Amino acid sequence: MTKESNQHLHSELQRLAEQQNRLFAQLQAGEDHFKKLARSVWRVQENERRRLARELHDGIGQHLTALRHRLEGLGKNAQCSEDSRLQQAFALCETAIAEVRALSRLLRPQILDDLGLEAALQWLARHSSEDSGRVVEVDVSGLPANLDGDLSTLLFRVVQEALANAIKHAQASHVLVKISRKAGQLQLLVLDDGVGCDIEEALLRSSASQSTGLASMRERVRLFGGQLDLVSSPGEGLQLRARLPLHEESDES
Repeated sequence: MTKESNQHLHSELQRLAEQQNRLFAQLQAGEDHFKKLARSVWRVQENERRRLARELHDGIGQHLTALRHRLEGLGKNAQCSEDSRLQQAFALCETAIAEVRALSRLLRPQILDDLGLEAALQWLARHSSEDSGRVVEVDVSGLPANLDGDLSTLLFRVVQEALANAIKHAQASHVLVKISRKAGQLQLLVLDDGVGCDIEEALLRSSASQSTGLASMRERVRLFGGQLDLVSSPGEGLQLRARLPLHEESDES
């Protein structure tokens, strides 16, 4: 091969390498843009959840509470106190108040915004235990005081989904939720003693919206630059581990 041929080949290889680098850079930029867009959509959804939760609590909830007080007042009247229709109306009002409060908490628990992630997880564990009769433990350490609000919401939603899966689908009797800080990361562990599952099969069903939200949890964690791993087998419970880069202040408005 002549010197000119070698130079031409070298130039061609260099051109192809530069073209490949440009394509990789474009792909990376496109992926970064997609992540930012997806995170923006997710943030809008959470803001809408917050707005609806407050409207339910402060609007419909307050009206129902006022109605209950009126019914209580009527019940003190000797002529009305024995009226079964009044008692039925009062019972329906109590049920409606309980359902509105539950829906408001499901949409967006106010404690998450008021007191932060640790208090919200303790609240979630307590209510999950009371509703299901299962044991739910929470161990949180090392959270910064000014933890990024989006990161707090993400962790809460992942734990919320994991608890629902453990209690409803895995029939677990004991669930451990642990969050710790290590080497610039927040590490989440959710461990249950349920019936376990085949992870690949469960992820396929989740992707097809046929059952649990394991796939959506994994994708949401990836949007924040993190990684979610699942370890399980039938009869062996499930172990969920998530690692997220720690940002103490939000990098996006």
